[in-house]
Amino acid sequence: MRLLLDTQILVWLVNGDKRLRPEWISLIEDPETELHISAVIAFEYADLQQRKRLPVDEPITELVTRFDMMLDPLPAASWQQIVQLPAIHRDPVDRMLIAHALVESMTLITADANIRRYAVPFI
Repeated sequence: MRLLLDTQILVWLVNGDKRLRPEWISLIEDPETELHISAVIAFEYADLQQRKRLPVDEPITELVTRFDMMLDPLPAASWQQIVQLPAIHRDPVDRMLIAHALVESMTLITADANIRRYAVPFI
């Protein structure tokens, strides 16, 4: 399985947050699972960190190594998906994340109720 992590999941993973569901932890720890971070999530993480709005200090580069993740560029075709998404959610980073998952046929791992309203695979 190829999982694309949302920002809050990444932060919860770093902190060992109890809001991480047991099924998420099982998938994350499964050696057959590929963990992916979109460049847009890396941007959001770094931006929030710089503005002191994240409870973590580790830079994204360390997390990629620590959790054996792949940092993926936003696919160029994502813009075509973004403009086709219904107007459920106005957050541009979340919309880019959804488009990235759709273009690359990945499953999102998110707790965001708005993202879960889109026709995108998620857990």
